[in-house]
Amino acid sequence: MVALKGPEQVYRHFIGSFGFDEDGDPYALGLFSFALVEKDKFDWIEHRRCECDGIAPAAAEIEHWYADKPGSYFEDKGRQALDWYSDFARNLLHDEIEAQKQEAIQAYIGDRLKFMPQLYNNLTANFMFLFLIGLITLFVLNDFSPVAWVRHHFFDR
Repeated sequence: MVALKGPEQVYRHFIGSFGFDEDGDPYALGLFSFALVEKDKFDWIEHRRCECDGIAPAAAEIEHWYADKPGSYFEDKGRQALDWYSDFARNLLHDEIEAQKQEAIQAYIGDRLKFMPQLYNNLTANFMFLFLIGLITLFVLNDFSPVAWVRHHFFDR
């Protein structure tokens, strides 16, 4: 990477890295990355003022400050902007994401896991099963024949 020598070159570097949005405006990550570099520059200028009895560094010193920064410095600022932006978006959308999750769960599950309808269905099925087992037990123990019962009640009078 070629050494960047001023804010215009840094700006072009980040806009070139992150591109433009749908409206043709510079993408926010590029602008934020540029702002992070500029904040470091202003911090350095304030530090130099404290060292030099309130005298601001000359334009050549500022240009030298930019030129001394390695390419990895600018890559780190871009990564830092991306991390911050991701965290910001995640925090901003956290409630909306949670609401969407709950809505999707409710749409999938519906009323299937409500306790009382499930309990009612299970108890009804169990009682019907016990009733059928009881009828079969009565028929077997009494040696019941449906044909004989019909003859006895309807034809043998």
